[in-house]
Amino acid sequence: MKLKSLLLGLGFSLCSTVFAANHHSHPQDDTKQVASAASGMTWPAYCEIEVINRSYDDVTVSGIFDDGLSMQPFNVYSFEASHYISLYYYGYCHAGMDLYINTFYGDYVYSGYTPVNRTIRIVPYLTKQLKAEVTTK
Repeated sequence: MKLKSLLLGLGFSLCSTVFAANHHSHPQDDTKQVASAASGMTWPAYCEIEVINRSYDDVTVSGIFDDGLSMQPFNVYSFEASHYISLYYYGYCHAGMDLYINTFYGDYVYSGYTPVNRTIRIVPYLTKQLKAEVTTK
C-alpha cells in the first residue's frame, strides 16, 4: 500500500512539473492573480497563446509583452506537447504580445503581434523550411 501511495505521489509531481514547463507567464506575474483568474475561466486556454511545433526542427520562442517587458525565451522541440503563454497579468487579460519564433539555426519562422486566444502551429513547408499557421481558438 505504501508503494502505491509513493508511486501516485511521484506521478502527481511529474505531472505538475510537465504542466509548469509548458506554461509561460509574464515576469511580474503573481501566482495569486493566476489562481484567482483560474477560478473565473470559462473555457480551456482562456487568455493564452498556444504554440505547437509539428515540424522536424526545434524552435525558440521569445516575445515582448504589452508593457515592454521581455518574456523568458523557451524552446519548443519537435513534436513536443503544446506550450502556452499566459497574457493574464496585472489583474486582467491583455490583448496580445509581440512574438518571435526562430529555428535553432537562426532562421526566421514567425514574427508579429499575436492577439490573445490564438494558436501558432509550426509545420514543414517545402524543402527544409518551416511555416507558421495562425488560427483562432
